[in-house]
Amino acid sequence: MSKGASLSIAFDKSPTDAVAYFRSKGYQISDEWHDMLLDAHARAFTVARASSMDVLSAIRKKVDAAIADGLTPKQFRDQLTPELQKLGWWGKTKNEQGDEIQLGSPYRLNTIYRTNVQTAYMAGRYRRLLARAKTHPYWQYVAIDDGQTRPEHKRLNGRVFRFDDPIWQTIYPPNGWGCRCRVRALTEAQVKARGLTVEDGSNYVQPFDAEITSRESGEVKTVPHARVNLPGGDVMTPDIGWAYSPGQSAFGTDMAVAQKLGKVEDAQLRAETIQALNNSEARHKAFEGWTRKSIERIERFQAARRAQDKAGLKANGPRADHKTVVTFLSDDINQRLLDKGIDPARTLVLSEKALAHAHSEKHQDNNSVLSLSEYTQLSAWINNPDTRVYWEPARNEVLFVVAQGEQSIKVVVRYKGKGIDLDTVINALKVDSAAINQSVAGGLYEVWR
Repeated sequence: MSKGASLSIAFDKSPTDAVAYFRSKGYQISDEWHDMLLDAHARAFTVARASSMDVLSAIRKKVDAAIADGLTPKQFRDQLTPELQKLGWWGKTKNEQGDEIQLGSPYRLNTIYRTNVQTAYMAGRYRRLLARAKTHPYWQYVAIDDGQTRPEHKRLNGRVFRFDDPIWQTIYPPNGWGCRCRVRALTEAQVKARGLTVEDGSNYVQPFDAEITSRESGEVKTVPHARVNLPGGDVMTPDIGWAYSPGQSAFGTDMAVAQKLGKVEDAQLRAETIQALNNSEARHKAFEGWTRKSIERIERFQAARRAQDKAGLKANGPRADHKTVVTFLSDDINQRLLDKGIDPARTLVLSEKALAHAHSEKHQDNNSVLSLSEYTQLSAWINNPDTRVYWEPARNEVLFVVAQGEQSIKVVVRYKGKGIDLDTVINALKVDSAAINQSVAGGLYEVWR
């Protein structure tokens, strides 16, 4: 294992969620780093002054490899430098104003490596922490206590807040260039045993506008920022551009919303909220885009397998860590699961690996595979009150079945089992309606709706 892979150990086992976070980013071209601030950085990959998509793509591809394969900083630099030199993105040049600017350099590549790898690992850890929030709801800020630690970051060391405290939107690490801070999840018993105090940080954060002067143009820009006013008069201020949570911005929002749904006591309001979330046009478009791109990749993989193209197989293999939220779980099904002793996450998640199984050549040959337009209806079908819902106790699975005459659409969601840490959609396919009816009659399925 390379030395770079040790970063994954430091941030809780394999970096699959970190890879998913980085690969979920789009691209954004900017002249200077502060043109893309706060949570926009969590949704788009950008490198200041990388005005060519070829340059941006080359850098992104190598950062992806650094995170997924554990490249060391030296391996990252050595592999990427000749590519950037070939593309002409190296050394110093002059901008339109005649000012000298720095393009690629060993120092810049080190910064790109450290920033993206650290941010991706911490965003991946955010996802895992949220998945455990029901048993470990208290998060403790942990700063590395050595000579390199910034005094302001030390002021947060050891402080404990609930996972859903608004303060994490500002202080979830990293909180600046080269920040090595992290977060530790604790149970209520651990908090008591260690004599810790859970603070309410909802009033600690003070938003304000900061000014940045462009090194190239001299222009003064105003950007949103925030400081944390701690009890006793201490103040912690993240570096400009770092007062946000990369994990929450990238993929934690849906999970955080799901966590809070259970706290809404008004059943009608809760149901209306879930319905509004599931009916969101933006959500449907995002899911359609994710599904379309994943199917295109899966079909390239299938073509490569038929052609025995090893490079194509390696480049297009289905990614188990590449996931998206399909829909939020309705109240009635959520209660059914609670009655079974299962505390669901309330977000139904589909991985590219599961989609590859559903879209397999075997399913295509027996005409059980769904079309793209049918895949994009999954949320609507799952939440349709006319959709039949069954529980298969032998496999801890909920089956959503849409009757379409002699054929039915079956969506399978698995709870519990190896590799299952969320509400995971493991299959969606066309089946004979008669087979469903036989399973019900034979007592294999428990009718829920």
